[in-house]
Amino acid sequence: MFYLLPMCALLFGGGLVSCSNVPLLGTPNGTGSAYTVDVTAIREIQSAQTSQQVVYLQGQVISQAPFLNSGAYQLEDTTGKIWVVSNQELPKVGDRVVIRGQVQFQSIPISGQEMGEVYLQETEKIE
Repeated sequence: MFYLLPMCALLFGGGLVSCSNVPLLGTPNGTGSAYTVDVTAIREIQSAQTSQQVVYLQGQVISQAPFLNSGAYQLEDTTGKIWVVSNQELPKVGDRVVIRGQVQFQSIPISGQEMGEVYLQETEKIE
């Protein structure tokens, strides 16, 4: 079955994320109810710099960086871009995806300034 799910507003780091519809496949537990996920705007993650929070993102893959036994890809939505590290097969450039992942922050102090970056460790491809 194919469902259009409303994406509800999400309060994250003091910001409000807009709502839209996301198509997702399947039904959990055979109950007939659709999956529900709150999709976070990438801009909200970039400003938060909080690690370990699990979020859902939706966007288009704009570049790839394959590694040995893993890889990364850059995901873009209308609010920004973020790198996603994955142990699964990388999506192709141009693919639209919905993923779940854990927010990570890699600290890189240079000359007393924090030059670190927020990224996402992918835990599941939803679509």
